[in-house]
Amino acid sequence: MPEWTAVPLDYEPVSGQSDVFVKASSPIDADSLGKTTPAPTTPRQAYFHEYLKRISWHLGSPSIPIFLDFNGDRRRMDKGCIGHAVAAGVLKPPVNGPDGISQIELAESHI
Repeated sequence: MPEWTAVPLDYEPVSGQSDVFVKASSPIDADSLGKTTPAPTTPRQAYFHEYLKRISWHLGSPSIPIFLDFNGDRRRMDKGCIGHAVAAGVLKPPVNGPDGISQIELAESHI
């Protein structure tokens, strides 16, 4: 069972795109990310990067849990968004804990 971290934000989906934070509680294995290239410049991926910065600011840390509680709306980071952000150098490569990835960390150039 994931540990949900509360953030004082309401989740707002990106208009006309699939969610960057999904309604899921399943773990993600760091070895299964499978993305080796940054996503094309898309509003969806840019939205994900901006949300990461906002969450980081609210938590006061470049480390961000992947399971977040947005004022009662529990969501997990989208696996594909994480993979593309790692490939783009926005995130440091995540490391598995006992139950897969529990948090990601912004690369210093994106803090």
